[in-house]
Amino acid sequence: MINYFSQPYPREQHTFRQNLLMSAGSGLFVGIFLIIFQPFGSSNWFDPYKNLYLAGYGMVTFIVLFLASSLGPRVFKNWFLEENWTVGREISHTLLIIVFIAFGNLLYTRQFNISSINLSTILFWVGITMAVGIIPASVITLINYNRLLRKHITTDFRINGKVSETTLPKQFTLIAENEKDSITLNSDDLLFIESANNYSEVVYWQNGKREKVLLRSSLSRLEEQIQDSEVVRCHRSYIVNLRQVASISGNAQGYKLELKEEPLVIPVARRYGDLVAGYFRK
Repeated sequence: MINYFSQPYPREQHTFRQNLLMSAGSGLFVGIFLIIFQPFGSSNWFDPYKNLYLAGYGMVTFIVLFLASSLGPRVFKNWFLEENWTVGREISHTLLIIVFIAFGNLLYTRQFNISSINLSTILFWVGITMAVGIIPASVITLINYNRLLRKHITTDFRINGKVSETTLPKQFTLIAENEKDSITLNSDDLLFIESANNYSEVVYWQNGKREKVLLRSSLSRLEEQIQDSEVVRCHRSYIVNLRQVASISGNAQGYKLELKEEPLVIPVARRYGDLVAGYFRK
C-alpha cells in the first residue's frame, strides 16, 4: 500500500518579498472575512472599535505566517530541505502554523479580558482558526501545487542528435583527496559519477567498454574540478553527462534520466529539474 504521507511534495524556497506578500494576503483575507461576516458570536459584540479589533486577528495571522515562513527554514534547515519535503511534512507544517495562529489569537483576545488561557479555550481557538484559515490555506496550497505541477509537468521524450557546442573533445582531470590518484577523461566518454560513502565512483567509456574507477573524494569536490556545462550535478548522489542521456521521464516529484546503453536510471532532484530539462528544450 502506498504511503501518501511519505510522497515527495514540491516545495520552493520563497524570497523575502514572496513571504511578505503571501502573509499579508492571508492576514488581509482573515481581517476582511471577520469584519464582513462577523462569525462566532462577534455580531453580538457592540463596540465602536469592533471592526478595528476584528482586523487585529488578521494582523496576528500576518505576523505568525511571516515569522514562520521567514525564520522557520533558517532555524530548522535540515527539516525544511527541499529534497526531504513530503506530503506529510506539508500537512504537519500547515497544522503547526494553525496552532501558532490560534495561540496568537488567544493572547490577542486576552488583551480584552474576554477569555482565560486553559485547554478548553486553546482547543476552542484552534477550532475557530481552522474554520477561518482553511479557505486561504487550501487556496494557497492548491495554487502553489498546481503551479509547480505545471512547471514539472510529466515529461517523456527521446533525445535525438543533441550536439555539443564544440566539435573538439573537452578533457578534464579528476583528482582524489590524496592529490596522487587521478583520472583524465574526455567529456564525451564520461557516463556519470556516483557518491559511494567516502568515495566517488566514476563510470566512463574506454575503447567501447564500460569502465569505472573509485576515487577517495566527495562528489562536491569533483564537481568543482569539472569545467563543462554539459556535465552537471543532478542529485546529491550523482553527477551526469547530459550528452549521454537517451531519454527523460518524470513529473512534479522529479525527473528520471535513462542513459545510452546503460541500465541504471539516474534520479534528478527537484532542485536540479529546471537545469536538466531546460538543456534539452533549447
